[in-house]
Amino acid sequence: MTLEADRGALIAAAAGWDGVADEVAAAQMELWSGNGQGAQFGWFANRAGIDSQHDQFITAMIDAMATGSAKVREIADALRRTAEDFGATDTSVADEFHNEDGTPR
Repeated sequence: MTLEADRGALIAAAAGWDGVADEVAAAQMELWSGNGQGAQFGWFANRAGIDSQHDQFITAMIDAMATGSAKVREIADALRRTAEDFGATDTSVADEFHNEDGTPR
């Protein structure tokens, strides 16, 4: 069995995931404008607790988007590291099949 991968496709996929992370981060920034603005709903909404529920929801969404963006970037990084492994360009990994002088083990 032979394991093959298209290094270029892995790098392109990583770039795609970076784009998704950027979009999620941009959406997160848009939510900041509503953060702490629950009081804008007025006195009746405050009495009903809608203001604090709004603020809790916005805060939860901001946190979720930050976590999501970070996880998507981790996927992109994993794809890039995989491409390095398949392309034999990962200098942080020791060669398990050769001695230091280059002869096979």
